[in-house]
Amino acid sequence: MSKLDHSFVVVGLSACYLCFFANASSAQVGKEALSRCMNFAYSTEEDFITRGPEPPDGNPVISAGDLLTSHPTAVCARNEDLLLIFDIVDKDDLGLDAVDVIDIDGYIVAFSTEIDSPNNGPAATQFTAGDLLITNGVVISNAELTSKFSIPFDIGLDAVHFIGKEENILAALEFFSVQGVPRGRAFSEALTSFGIDIWFSMEGTFTPDGFSLPILDGDLLSAREGTIVAKQTDLFPASVPAGIPDRGVDFGIDAATADRRGEATTIEFSPEILFNKEPLFVDGDAIRYAGSAHMPNHFLIRGFEPVTTELGLDALSGTLDVIFADGFETGNVLRWSDSVP
Repeated sequence: MSKLDHSFVVVGLSACYLCFFANASSAQVGKEALSRCMNFAYSTEEDFITRGPEPPDGNPVISAGDLLTSHPTAVCARNEDLLLIFDIVDKDDLGLDAVDVIDIDGYIVAFSTEIDSPNNGPAATQFTAGDLLITNGVVISNAELTSKFSIPFDIGLDAVHFIGKEENILAALEFFSVQGVPRGRAFSEALTSFGIDIWFSMEGTFTPDGFSLPILDGDLLSAREGTIVAKQTDLFPASVPAGIPDRGVDFGIDAATADRRGEATTIEFSPEILFNKEPLFVDGDAIRYAGSAHMPNHFLIRGFEPVTTELGLDALSGTLDVIFADGFETGNVLRWSDSVP
């Protein structure tokens, strides 16, 4: 066999190897695995291979569309698990751009994808990457989320978090499942009637009527009130030039979580871009409101033992408290100055 022929064989075998694992990465790990994400969950921005705990399906490839946890390190759901009710199986991974694990026993997870549904066609749109999906089959369109802001196009969805008592959130999602999701102003009225809210961030910038300044993709918004819950300037310490036009940079919000009470000071988030001055952070780090604490990406992912120290952070759910306590023998909160590996 010539060297050229041998090269073709090697390339062909490598391609088959990658194809095998690409297909295997969409395998389901089952509903019982979600219990591991009861307290904390996230997704990465990049696919990788775990050299740590073996996922329940035996496949070492972790997708950017899979739901993970660090307490203990585990795969809680494959992308196909989350999308199963939408009849998206044996197809490409759609990514995971936002997540909120609401009810473990009922397998109720709110999330968004990175790309539109492959089931979309000229006759109907199943969902887009800007819509909010629920594992009970509910689709809350981007138009409903942004209805109080009167945004006339799908502006995307980068972070999501439900506010309110869990029983009220579940009642609302059950109502939407049976009666359909109200449209326009009726949607925000429904959120009010159930005593809940949906906090979210957009993927674009827009200036609604009545706003003197544009809403940034680094602002956290309220779907119920049509207001800014936390501005970009609120999320970082004063030493970070976050906010337009006050400081000069929109760092974005790629993921966000908080408690259910609606206290802005409990917000934990991940920016979309890095900052290479003091305090140092990258787009895969998790940061608390006003920069009161900081969890580097390499601490979140280290249990999987990837061959890199930064995989990005696309979605957050739950609280980082368990990670702060579990990651350090002293139990001390990690401060900005402790962020170097």
